[in-house]
Parts: sequence; structure tokens; C-alpha cells
Amino acid sequence: MVRLWLNHRPFSIQERLDVQATSRQKLFFIAPAIVYLLAFSVFPLIYSLTVSLTDLNIARPHTGSFIGAGNYIRLFTPGSLFLKALYNTFFITFIAIPAEIILGYFIARLFYTARDVKGISVLRTVYIIPIMITPLIFGLTWSYILNPLLGIMNHILMLLHLSPQPWFGDPKTAIYSIIGVDIWQWTPFVVMLILAGLLNISQDLFEAAEVDGASWYHKVFHIEVPLIKRVIGIALIIRLMDVFRMFDLIYASTKGGPGGSTEVVSFFAYRESFNYYNTGIGSSASLIALVLIIFLSMLFVRFSRE
Repeated sequence: MVRLWLNHRPFSIQERLDVQATSRQKLFFIAPAIVYLLAFSVFPLIYSLTVSLTDLNIARPHTGSFIGAGNYIRLFTPGSLFLKALYNTFFITFIAIPAEIILGYFIARLFYTARDVKGISVLRTVYIIPIMITPLIFGLTWSYILNPLLGIMNHILMLLHLSPQPWFGDPKTAIYSIIGVDIWQWTPFVVMLILAGLLNISQDLFEAAEVDGASWYHKVFHIEVPLIKRVIGIALIIRLMDVFRMFDLIYASTKGGPGGSTEVVSFFAYRESFNYYNTGIGSSASLIALVLIIFLSMLFVRFSRE
């Protein structure tokens, strides 16, 4: 009865003041984070949404009038460069990301199998070097490697008595060259995530599966994949956001060419905003990319839960 009375007795004035002081202290500590989010996330998003509804061109006076969905209608007009950029972005997404997940799993499986081999930690460290390189430097490096005249890749092909390729210089091969470079750079990131998931699986499950006579197929699809599917989902979401934000590689290697064959949404938004100063159209393209990222991420999350 005494405990029940203590639980339901009214707070004294001093206790209420102490609670309010504690709340103010908590608010004081999280205030910098709130200010940061408002200044660098919420405000730019609202401003970008506002600008996307205008015809603002910072190089032309008397622009910035409200036009509603005019920019969005213009972007989705048949034959527009934005639709080409959107197609290229999805093309890279649906080829590069599955390839990185599949290659990443098999390479992570090799590292997992050889986890007790002496020196394997050094090899793992060396393998993840590509994701440590600055993307702009990475793109410049590959633009020299795949140079049709001076690049070492064509030199190797000629040594093997194979015909040299234009790589970034031909619309038919440029997009595949971008995909190949992206796979080469970001597969180690996927390997790192999947390997961490594999190392967290209890060995008792594999021992029990061996006792039951399970084959490698059952071990992979009934033990490993179900237990690391959330890790795979995280890798998918992160890589999806990276592809939709791909800029450095395109800027350093092809600048969207030749003929717009490697134009992606982020580079289109950059070109419209900073080359042609069409800030309204650039903001609209960026917001469309944001909505697509959120929508596809939600689909991946729902798929991984199921």
C-alpha cells in the first residue's frame, strides 16, 4: 500500500522544478544537433523545393517567378536529356549493384573460408584500398588507364593480340566502362559488409548442418543468406544512394558524354545549375532523385523484412 501511495502521490513543487531543469539540460545538449539539422538539412530541402517551383536562372534578371510544376513537366517531356540521364542512372543501378552483390558475396566467402590462413588480414586490407581513394582521383586515374591512345588497358589488349577499344570515347562502350569502373571500386565495400555478416554466424549452425548431411547449397541458401540478408539489404541501400549521387567518376572521365551516353541524374542537375544556371530545373532534378532513392530504399527494406 505504501508503494502504491508513493507511485500515485502528486509531485511536489521542488520535484517538478527538478524535472523541468533536467529537461532543459537535455534540450541544451541536443540543441547543436537540432541547429545543424535545421541549417544543413531541413532549410536546404525546403529552399530547394521552393526554387524547383520557379523559373529561377541566376544569370538572368527578372527570373524566379512561380511556375508550379512547369519544371517537372519540362523534365519529363519525351526526348528530354533528363529522361536519358534517368535511364542511364537506372541502367547503372540494375547492372552494377547486382554484380557487386554477387561478386561481393563470393569474394567474402573466399575470405571467410580462408580466415585462419596466415597473412589473410593483410590481403583483406589491401583489397579494400579502392574504396579509400578519393572518387575524383579515382575517376582521373581510370580515365588515363582507359585512354584509347595512351592508356595501359589498350596496350595490354594489343600485347594479347586483341583489338583496342575506345572505352570512354564511344557511346556504345562508355556506359559499360563506367559500370566496370564502379564495380571495381565498390565491390570491396560490399565484401567488407558481407564478410562481417558471415563472421557473426554461429559455427554451431554449420556443424549441425554437417551432421544432418546438408549440402553446400543448403548451407548457403538456408543458413548464410537468411542470416545476412539484412546486411545485404544495407549494402543495397547504401550503393543505391551512391549510384544516384554518382558525380565524381562521371565528371573526371566523360563529363556525361559522348553524346549524353553517360549522363546521370546528379550530373544533369549539376550541369543545369552551375553550367547553364537553370537553378529551378536543377533543383527539380535533385528532388526527383531524392524521391526515387527514398522509394527504392523502402522497397529494399520491405523486401529484406519479408
